[in-house]
Amino acid sequence: MRIAVLSDTHLKIPSSRLTEEYEAELRHMDAVLHCGDFTGEPVWAYLNGHPAFYAVSGNMDADFGGGFLPDKRLLELSGFRVGMLHGDGLGLGSGDPVQRMLDFWETELALFCYGHTHRRELRRSGSTTVLNPGSFRLPKGDSKAGYAVIDLIPDQGIQVEWREVQG
Repeated sequence: MRIAVLSDTHLKIPSSRLTEEYEAELRHMDAVLHCGDFTGEPVWAYLNGHPAFYAVSGNMDADFGGGFLPDKRLLELSGFRVGMLHGDGLGLGSGDPVQRMLDFWETELALFCYGHTHRRELRRSGSTTVLNPGSFRLPKGDSKAGYAVIDLIPDQGIQVEWREVQG
């Protein structure tokens, strides 16, 4: 199964860059996940046209997402348990913020996807692959604008490829 994971689009309406990427790549994915901060409901509505679109609410989605977007989501995709949340509030508390987010789940995850930081991250935490796709258009630090493409391969594991998008 091939999925795309996006986060932090921060758009009021779908941009030409988003619609071009959707038509060229995203619409062909088996599933598309968005880890919050759409900013505008028209962006959510556009991506929601994908037959297997899953999203969570980000801290910038209060104007529309609070009513129907969950704060966290647990999916079963091709036999892999996948958890999603946005991740705001990372600076609170002590210790590893990703571990604090993993502690929210009452089950073991194969893949955990989150956003908010606008920085790409890929690491292992125990048996969980932890992924932050960064920001689709407003990266921070040395991250590039874009998203992640993930292959979930039963009996083989999880493979991640970064996709960059240009302005």
